[in-house]
Amino acid sequence: MRTISARWKISFWCESWDTQMVTYWQDPFHDGSPRYLPDPPRELGDRFDVLLRVPRGEGIDQVWCRQVIDGEPFTVSARLDRSEPHADWYRASLVQHQPMVNYRFLTNAGPNEYRWTTAIGQVDHDPPDTGDFRSSLHPGAPDWVYGSTGYQIFPDRFARGSDEPIDFPDWSRPATNWGEPPAWGNEDEPLHYFGGDLLGIEQRLDYLSNLGIDLLYLTPVFQAPSNHRYNADSFEYVDPLLGGDSALVSLVESAHRRGIRVIGDITTNHTGSDHDWFQEAQRDAHSDEASYYYFNDHPDDYVAWLGVSSLPKLDYRSAALRQRMITSPDSPIRRYLAEPFGLDGWRVDVANMTGRQGNVDLNAEIADLIQRTMLEEFPNTYLVGEHFHDFTEDVRSTGWQGVMNYAGFSVPLWQWLSSPTNPMRGWLGVEELSWPRLPGSQLIAGMRSFSTIPWQQRCASLLMIDSHDTPRIRSITGASDLVGVATTAMFTMPGVPMLWMGTELGLEGVKGEDGRRTMPWQRPETWQRSTLTAFEELIKLRREHSALRDGSLRWLYADSHRVVYLRESNEETLLVFLARAPGPPIGIPATAVGAGPSDEWQRIYPFSGAGQQASMLDLSNDGPMSAVYVLRQMA
Repeated sequence: MRTISARWKISFWCESWDTQMVTYWQDPFHDGSPRYLPDPPRELGDRFDVLLRVPRGEGIDQVWCRQVIDGEPFTVSARLDRSEPHADWYRASLVQHQPMVNYRFLTNAGPNEYRWTTAIGQVDHDPPDTGDFRSSLHPGAPDWVYGSTGYQIFPDRFARGSDEPIDFPDWSRPATNWGEPPAWGNEDEPLHYFGGDLLGIEQRLDYLSNLGIDLLYLTPVFQAPSNHRYNADSFEYVDPLLGGDSALVSLVESAHRRGIRVIGDITTNHTGSDHDWFQEAQRDAHSDEASYYYFNDHPDDYVAWLGVSSLPKLDYRSAALRQRMITSPDSPIRRYLAEPFGLDGWRVDVANMTGRQGNVDLNAEIADLIQRTMLEEFPNTYLVGEHFHDFTEDVRSTGWQGVMNYAGFSVPLWQWLSSPTNPMRGWLGVEELSWPRLPGSQLIAGMRSFSTIPWQQRCASLLMIDSHDTPRIRSITGASDLVGVATTAMFTMPGVPMLWMGTELGLEGVKGEDGRRTMPWQRPETWQRSTLTAFEELIKLRREHSALRDGSLRWLYADSHRVVYLRESNEETLLVFLARAPGPPIGIPATAVGAGPSDEWQRIYPFSGAGQQASMLDLSNDGPMSAVYVLRQMA
């Protein structure tokens, strides 16, 4: 990357601009996409080639590739594979000696003619292996996952299937009307009950289908004394308040008829304290169930998730628990994937904490067991883990096919788009800290830091601009046009876009629980129509352009308020421009993108029929905006 002084006028691509600007187009580039790793290894011992794109004019003519074999680094020389007008391509041959292979490139770039190209960027010294690229024998997710657009539903707040009076449970604090604000920040928060159910979701499937959704993620549906149901009483049946087992069967069947797959949500880390397993564990210290939990002093002193006594933690040292939860034919992991339910996979709650307690760390082992169990009988199912922070080590196991990519997507995006007047306090658990507002170069640095996982797992991870556990993006940014910028990012970066219900309509919320607002079906006049239209158009755009699903991600430019990047496949090149605030024109030279002298850029979002000559693409904005261009090769 190249940093440009704040007041240095670069006449061919930018006017004088009082902020730091960084260009990346002069850097050598590689990632794990098919363009750069064309034939991934499938078995131990397979040879595979990796390619490095080296821009011309940077004085680079020596390239090596370093891989680690049995803990020892070895370096091979890369050969010139082909030359193009603006770049040379170097090819190196490696061996998949372990299930996971680390590698990075060395070139004679930089002031000392010694520069590493790693997954986290260019480094002029010997870095640790944590920033390396990775080739993995992990099978990845089923093919259908990579092209999906997901939609997360919190069943209590989505829709009621009937206007009949609800028999509210004794534990609840019933809502007086569907549109009232949810309780949060007090003891009523988990008890405030609205009565949404699975039939209500089924009745709204056409809305989701018309939006372009083909993957539905349901938060838990097991019976529990709360509106969120993460404290299950039992895994044996679907909560009767949601309609019971038959309602889930009907919902999944109806979704499948529309081409929509459905994944469930399960707590492998804990159960509720009213769960039938825990009740038996407390009753009989010698029972199998007692081995499922961590008891310090039976029956009332036990380990619970983050000390919350209603969520006793599961102990996977117990072989009986592994069988009961994961491997037996009637385990919840297997039962709800089988007919008649037919779920298409699982999102695992607090996956990062599953199997971890003190000096016990069985996380990778349990993730692998869940994955193997699912694939043995249900090879077309999806396994994704919740993870709020550094997931890079966990994803290098053979378990999780992907994660909820908060750390490598959501957090950097929030740090860039957060409103300067954001009233929210507390940043990821640091209660005294206000939400930061970082420049575009730090958005890129943050995302790169978590791009070290294998490509197939990166692309199978969920991209979210908000969720049921976070503030709403409309509240984070403070403006609907910035929601549009975030939405464009979600649909144009590697991963599976996952919408949180109601974000497409402009719902707000300053904390996760405040954001769990009911869908305003009866108040369409409140819908943010421009946001809904943006979602519809971007879903369609991602479906029509394969480069947005599996193309490489190559950063070109950043300043405080704007970033530019390419999504490239062997078939097409797309350019994405994101801006949180106005700025002077940015000129993208043809040399940066490999464009020919007669090629043209056409803006495809928002659509414009007019083309711009590729040698003179000027990106300008007078406020927050986003745009996507496709490079048209002209005869």
